[in-house]
Amino acid sequence: MMQSSVFAVNDEPYCIWDFNLERQAQKFLEGIDPDYFEYVFNEHVEAVDEARAVMAIKLSLHHATETMFSMIGAYVQAPDCPQAWLAKCSNSTLRKVVNRIANSDKSLIVKLLVREVSWHEISQFVFRHYMPRTDRQKTTIEGFADFWARMAADFLNQDSVDEYNAMKHGFRTRSGGFGLSIGKQEDPNTPAPPEKMKSLGSSKYGATFYKITPINSNLGNHHIQAKTISTNWSLDRILQQHQLVYMSINNILTALKIANKIGSKNCRFLRPEGEVDFFSPWTHSTGVASMNINVGIDQQQINWISKAELLDRLKSIQ
Repeated sequence: MMQSSVFAVNDEPYCIWDFNLERQAQKFLEGIDPDYFEYVFNEHVEAVDEARAVMAIKLSLHHATETMFSMIGAYVQAPDCPQAWLAKCSNSTLRKVVNRIANSDKSLIVKLLVREVSWHEISQFVFRHYMPRTDRQKTTIEGFADFWARMAADFLNQDSVDEYNAMKHGFRTRSGGFGLSIGKQEDPNTPAPPEKMKSLGSSKYGATFYKITPINSNLGNHHIQAKTISTNWSLDRILQQHQLVYMSINNILTALKIANKIGSKNCRFLRPEGEVDFFSPWTHSTGVASMNINVGIDQQQINWISKAELLDRLKSIQ
């Protein structure tokens, strides 16, 4: 007999059909390898080529963070059919779901029996089978809930979104951070001397990339400009975040396995040793985290030719 399960991806409803949905979900979850991200981390953390290793770990952190929030979304909205939810959720939709959880949006459609949509409530469900009714369970719930909230802010930051896209699509980033200082000029035509400059932050690690945007979106998207964006990274923050995201993926996968009746021998929970480790990544800062300094384009000098005219020009040179 055919089985079905109704679920939503953000606000979009779906119904999945199969002869044995429970077994399908089990096979899917058993095939996920959470240790992949730990493998990538270990392969690069001691690498000789530091610049490329840091880039690889940062890219892995972006990928792992996206995976972590995707699994949380599946756990909240479709715990009985995560294979379907993960396949149907786009990156832009995932950010909408994460934003709604971050804002405790009561209108989010959920199948997990939470009292409220929040990181703390979700964390309580994830860890309800971990050392029940102990202080260790309580601090674990609170620690991961706070960590997910902080990572959600990073995940939703537009510079972070643009950086990840630039790194994974065409690998169009230049490695290396930047420094930014300000100082008062005694004369408008003379730069302030170095000894009067005050640093706002710097890092040797980071990325610079172009973001392509419409010159005037009201006049269409075919006339564009390339804006330069630079980001700074704290290596210590990246390394610590990566480890906690890896643990989170493992723990959410364990919660999904338990929800789908997979034996406990295939389940495990991971957490850092001390409570302070949940917050430690944010004790490391580069000061200024990103910079976007670009020359404005005088739109009076733009010849606003239409899409059809652009195509005609291209055809004329063939």
